Amino acid sequence: MGEKFFLFSFLLCLPLAKAGLNFFISQQESFRVLGLVAELAYVRDGSINDVAQHFVVPVPSHIQELCFVWVNADSKAVKYSIFTKDNSMQSVNHVSLNISNQGVVPREPQIFCLLLPCTTILPSKLEVSMKINFTSFNNVTVLNVVMKKDCSSEFRNAEQDVLSKVIPAEDSSFMLYVAVGVAFGILVVSLAAASCFLCPKHNLCHQQPPRTIVPSGTALYSPVQATCNEDLGAATLCVSDPAAHQIVVEDKTSFRLQRNNIHIGSTLLEGTFGSIFHATLQIPCQPLKDVIVKTVKHNAAEMQVRLMMEEGTRFQDLVHQNIYPLIGIVDGDGCRPLLVYPSVTYGNLKRWLLYCRGSLDGSLPHPLCTQDLVTIALHVLRGVQYLHQQNIIHRDLATRNCVIDDQFHVKLTDMALSRDFFPNDYHCLGDNENRPIKWMAMESLTRREFSTSSDIWSFGVVLWEVTTLAQQPYVEIDPFEVGRVLRDGYRLTQPINCPDELYAIMAYCWASSKSDRPTAPQLYRELHQFHHQLNEYI
Repeated sequence: MGEKFFLFSFLLCLPLAKAGLNFFISQQESFRVLGLVAELAYVRDGSINDVAQHFVVPVPSHIQELCFVWVNADSKAVKYSIFTKDNSMQSVNHVSLNISNQGVVPREPQIFCLLLPCTTILPSKLEVSMKINFTSFNNVTVLNVVMKKDCSSEFRNAEQDVLSKVIPAEDSSFMLYVAVGVAFGILVVSLAAASCFLCPKHNLCHQQPPRTIVPSGTALYSPVQATCNEDLGAATLCVSDPAAHQIVVEDKTSFRLQRNNIHIGSTLLEGTFGSIFHATLQIPCQPLKDVIVKTVKHNAAEMQVRLMMEEGTRFQDLVHQNIYPLIGIVDGDGCRPLLVYPSVTYGNLKRWLLYCRGSLDGSLPHPLCTQDLVTIALHVLRGVQYLHQQNIIHRDLATRNCVIDDQFHVKLTDMALSRDFFPNDYHCLGDNENRPIKWMAMESLTRREFSTSSDIWSFGVVLWEVTTLAQQPYVEIDPFEVGRVLRDGYRLTQPINCPDELYAIMAYCWASSKSDRPTAPQLYRELHQFHHQLNEYI
């Protein structure tokens, strides 16, 4: 502890950077992971801190990701390439980043995270190294960050040892009572851990089951024990106790698919409680079809399952070119439910924009210009306009809830599992609910009012995200302060290289009064006219 205190004391004495590259773990993240109120700086004003580079960051077992902040304040562009390695002795690296492995260090402060999940194929003592090469005018600077995480099952082993010593072999009834008690205790601990994860910044919320009552219909989990098809490639999609949940959704028989029609392939995105897989759908007398499958993991509590199904089936009856359709649902039979969607080439819009940001050196086959960005925004807005025509309020408009195909057509998606896949975009303010604070309108934050006007506010943030290639909004503002600064008139600043006319459209969405904001059709006319003007200059 003395060495750790010396390290952070030394880092706190470093002068603040005035220019150059800066790479650090913020004070807030340091407190979350290490319990220390200090900033861990690896690079200050272009100079590497050797003390920090040799410090092994101990990551607690319940922490699923470690987040860093970086910014290049120098006039010279700095390219980066990141390589991660773990000690799992597997050919596939099981840690991942939520940014591209190579690109350009941003000019404004940006947060990115290294995902550190504990899985059964990883060693109990997980050691991860992250090597970053910074290149500027052929000068290469190498930075190493080392982390250790305890992924052992010591709690379970200790529990078994205690039972074997305390319980007499012949007293089977006593053994049964204790086993039931231990199982109940584990369930309580698991639910508590799950609720804490949903609020990674502040351990103040304990997520409650949604208050929405879903219309009665077909149970997704049958209380009758069933045999599941385990031949699903790399994924095992069954629960140990199918009678533990009774999740019910409206019965849409046309959406029901058989589990043996789905063949799970590679993992596309993984969170703590959920996963997205590439898969194939084989229906008799129909051609094989590539699909995307959303599902929950074994450690998902009833709350996560219920939330995924309620949010994932909101758009199941909608048909529009800019709405991502739900092909079908696989449920019942004692296994985890599956949400099946059509395959899209580029996938999640936010992740694709982050990739494009890392390819600003010209290596992207289709370089993005202002016309492309406005086209993306128009596609999103068409989806919003259609939802409002159907009297549906999205409530979570963001690039993370959009997908893009190989024709650069953007489709608006539901928000199922978004909290799990993008935990840094959601915060709870001690009010038992994890919300996209920095995308929400003032009245939604303060009075829980949601309307077509609050969706328009969120679309303004989406337009800002698209223009900045998925930068985090209000990155410098604590979530607890967002409501206050919005009331004081603070808004997102105009992005670099963003035309004044386009920023004026964003600001139009962020009017304090709902009545002063445009409707979706009005906003579409303004944005479409601006897009037409851009084309006239070519």
